[in-house]
Amino acid sequence: MKLIYTVVKIIILLFFLLLAVINTDAVTFSYLPGQKFDLPLIVVLFGAFVVGIIFGMFALFGRLLSLRGENGRLRAEVKKNARLTGKELTAPPAQNAPESTKQP
Repeated sequence: MKLIYTVVKIIILLFFLLLAVINTDAVTFSYLPGQKFDLPLIVVLFGAFVVGIIFGMFALFGRLLSLRGENGRLRAEVKKNARLTGKELTAPPAQNAPESTKQP
């Protein structure tokens, strides 16, 4: 499976390298009125890609913090309920574990 992922990654890398070599035409990039730069098209595309990744990370960051807080609250609730019932906490067997390691 790792070999397949490696081959796919190499194909994607070669595709983007091919795009970079082909798209060397200069485009005018205007970020403020009166401020213009001539940049290669691949630089503008890569910049847009990086900005999209950054915005996506910021969009998911709040949700991540919310889920971490909820996870901590639920863990504390499970420990409290286990203490009240006097039962010992045990983790359930992993879903993808081999059958020989699962507990009956």
